[in-house]
Amino acid sequence: MRSNSRNLVRLGAGLAAGFGAAALTMAPTGAFAQETPTRNDSSPNVIGGAPAAAGQYPWMVALADAAEPSYNYCGGSLIEDDVVLTAAHCAVGDGPGDVLVRHGSVDITATETYAVADIHVAEAFDEATLAHDWALIRLAEPVPEAEPITLAAADPVDWGALEVAGWGVDDEGEAPNELRFVEVPHVSDEECAGAYGSSFHADSMLCAGDLESGGVDACQGDSGGPLMWTEGDRAVQVGVVSWGEGCAEPGLPGVYANVGALHGDIRDALAAW
Repeated sequence: MRSNSRNLVRLGAGLAAGFGAAALTMAPTGAFAQETPTRNDSSPNVIGGAPAAAGQYPWMVALADAAEPSYNYCGGSLIEDDVVLTAAHCAVGDGPGDVLVRHGSVDITATETYAVADIHVAEAFDEATLAHDWALIRLAEPVPEAEPITLAAADPVDWGALEVAGWGVDDEGEAPNELRFVEVPHVSDEECAGAYGSSFHADSMLCAGDLESGGVDACQGDSGGPLMWTEGDRAVQVGVVSWGEGCAEPGLPGVYANVGALHGDIRDALAAW
């Protein structure tokens, strides 16, 4: 049986109750369906994006249903040649036999599938608030010639311009097979708290998006994918796609697990695994 992350329509009834009436449309971005892009339905999107070039994000992976491998429902990133970082809400309740990892091409239909040996969901993950929304997946075998992404080890005040990538329908409601990406400005903790109030937890979350105009964002199906700071050929993962209210709406940025703030917890989990 798949975990709840597969069937969530934004929060789903149980998680929505945990947020309260002030955030009825908030939800993790993990379910897949070919619908018009909004965060209040179950469509996966990179909003305002463009197709990624071959090799642009060699660490990018998708999580797929082991019973139906053509169905990819979340994203992730290789952080070691046999370890994937993803969102906890994409993995909670799953066993290794429930999940396959797809990797190796910007075309999802051309990716290779990898079996899963183990899953570690963050011990501090809170399904009601989505605080500490990260998980690790260990593959049964390493990815040949893997190019893992470096994890941010600190949480600076301003990352500047960031990028997020994922597979899913585009702004027109189509569902291309190609990986898509979009640039999103970092949003300060103060501004994000202003948008989401007590639902934003600065100790484990960060925000990105165009506060004034909207139009650029991740959405359902992109959950678990990396939020990245890039400079030339260098890339650092600073976040994990987690949740938000609406998709690419002005004043409502995307919310991500804050890799820099959680770096010690992630590394401790890897060392103890």
